[in-house]
Amino acid sequence: MLLIFYIFLSGIMMNFSDEKSLSGVRWAFLQMVEAVDGFKETFTIRRNLAEENESLKAKFFELSQENQELREMLVSENERLKRMLELKEKSGYEYIAARIIANSTEKGFRSVILDVGTNDGVSAKMAVINADGLIGKVIIAESGQSVVQLLMDFNANVSVKLQNSRENGIVGWTGNSWLDLNYIPKNIPVENGEWVVTSGLSSNYPPGLKVGYVSAVSELQQAHFKEIRVQPAVNFNAVEEVFVMTLKPVETPPGNED
Repeated sequence: MLLIFYIFLSGIMMNFSDEKSLSGVRWAFLQMVEAVDGFKETFTIRRNLAEENESLKAKFFELSQENQELREMLVSENERLKRMLELKEKSGYEYIAARIIANSTEKGFRSVILDVGTNDGVSAKMAVINADGLIGKVIIAESGQSVVQLLMDFNANVSVKLQNSRENGIVGWTGNSWLDLNYIPKNIPVENGEWVVTSGLSSNYPPGLKVGYVSAVSELQQAHFKEIRVQPAVNFNAVEEVFVMTLKPVETPPGNED
């Protein structure tokens, strides 16, 4: 458009024969060209500044998000470690702190690998927990690593009891997002929200560990037992730090040393 305008203006100037008039037109033309160039330069600078401003805004947003995520991770981890420390101080057991370093990929058989093993005092059949409740048990222990079978595994059946009635049953997993509590007779009252804990009848799990809470109860007319769903106490998708449980050594009373 500017080029067309310049050609048109040049055609007009060619019709001027008076030198003074031509000089005035040239001056006006140069002033106009200078004004147009100045406008173009200002527009370009503003456009570049706007683009840079948008880029800085996007970068600031990304950094803010990263900062928030880091803060959330730090607060979350500190809270988990604090709760686990409180659990360790209140219990009559010794705990071997561990981190999950890998998950199983085999469908239906759920396990995790810990960064501790026999060198750290871990052995097979030891219970594994976190501050929320029972996670599973050690099934393989090697020198520097160990494999834990999770509650959410087809082969993991745990002897439990209802916290209110003290009735014993068995908890197992059938591939759902919940656990099934079996062998609770129909005449036993069961309430939604009632806690289910380990019974202590198994040598693998100490009594009183939280397994989950009752989320649904139903009865079939021909069945002898209730159908009970248990929501796990542990969020197995978010577990990072755990404790392997081992009995504290018995202290010898003063004066009775061998």
